[in-house]
Amino acid sequence: MKKFSGLLLSLVILLTLTSAVLAQDEADISILAGEWWFAEDMAETPSAPQGYTLMQTYMQEHPNVTFDIRGTPFAELDSSQIAAMEAGQGPDILIVNSVTVGSFIDRGYLLPLDDLIAETELDTSVFYEGLLGAAVIDGTTYGLPIDTGTRVLFTNNALFEQAGVEPPTRWDQVIDVATQMTDPDASVYGFVATSGERWLWLYEHAGMYANANGLQILNDDATECVLNQGDNTQIIQFWMDLANAGAMNMDDLMIGTGAERELAFGNNRAAMYLGGFWSANTLADEYGMEYPADYSIVPLEGAAGTGSATGGWIIGVSRDSDNPEAAVEFIKYLLTDGENLAAFTDLMPSTEAAAAIDPVGEFYEPFKALLSANTFHPIPLNPGLPEQAEILRNVTQSAILGDMTAQEAADSFCEQAAGTLREGA
Repeated sequence: MKKFSGLLLSLVILLTLTSAVLAQDEADISILAGEWWFAEDMAETPSAPQGYTLMQTYMQEHPNVTFDIRGTPFAELDSSQIAAMEAGQGPDILIVNSVTVGSFIDRGYLLPLDDLIAETELDTSVFYEGLLGAAVIDGTTYGLPIDTGTRVLFTNNALFEQAGVEPPTRWDQVIDVATQMTDPDASVYGFVATSGERWLWLYEHAGMYANANGLQILNDDATECVLNQGDNTQIIQFWMDLANAGAMNMDDLMIGTGAERELAFGNNRAAMYLGGFWSANTLADEYGMEYPADYSIVPLEGAAGTGSATGGWIIGVSRDSDNPEAAVEFIKYLLTDGENLAAFTDLMPSTEAAAAIDPVGEFYEPFKALLSANTFHPIPLNPGLPEQAEILRNVTQSAILGDMTAQEAADSFCEQAAGTLREGA
């Protein structure tokens, strides 16, 4: 009888422990992100992120996991995420724009991930080195990169062949070539650039020149403004010189917000512009231009080699998470399997394994090569980034208009940006 009682007691203990383990494994993972990431009606569209399909597969493989998806339009994303966090009702997972992730970290919205990464054995070595630091402050990881967008120089084949001029391969050739390609009487300009929108100016103009030439706007930890020191003023001077050479349409340059570049290029009114791989769709759909018949792409080389500004999306765990371990396990599933990440994003994936799967083709190779080269955010991650980008745009425009020298514009930037720097300045 004692043996039976002992057996019964052991069975009760075993059932109790099993129930506790099962209950512990159950997790409802909430995600607050752009509505396109997990939208069911996009799941069968080849060019759209396949987050919905991946989520369904994950639940099949992990029957104790369910998801609560809160999608929001791009224009409302930051405000929706901030409102949820300030109300103490944040999700388990946030997918954040890299340009705003610094302020999210500063406000304490994102959990440090290093211990969770170690516990779940998430292999961070799979990420491109230049992207892995996208959400790292003072050695602490607060998020992981999903994707990015590198940029190159687009050159109009017809215009170059007509002029008998070779496209530039180096930044120090751009002004001379652009001047040769300019014919104001025919309304044709050697280069088209737009400074009417702060992020476009930071990423595709100032940032591209800075990265390839080893120049800086702020120091590495964003505690000091260095734009006005040494050769860093060339970030402004280059665009002043290109404008003063008469090689750009000033209306496009001063008020354009992006579409003007493909418009001028596609209508044979501009010989060159800087853009990402996504430009190929616009050129094909709206102007009938195909690579490589109608245009070429060039990763311009500078004093520091080839380089590109990068941005993209960051995924992290919010401070309000009830299931941080389960959240990181799902993040691991999305990002560290090449096939999953390639399906999850329609930008350039943050790992070489995913980039080898999609996108594929000769056109994409220069963009991928840049990810293994000199790529980083043109202004280091910090809470003041949005304001710093706007100040940079404003002072550069003033310098282009002749209101300031490059040094004066850089000094003005540093003075205005002083209150936006991280503590320690």
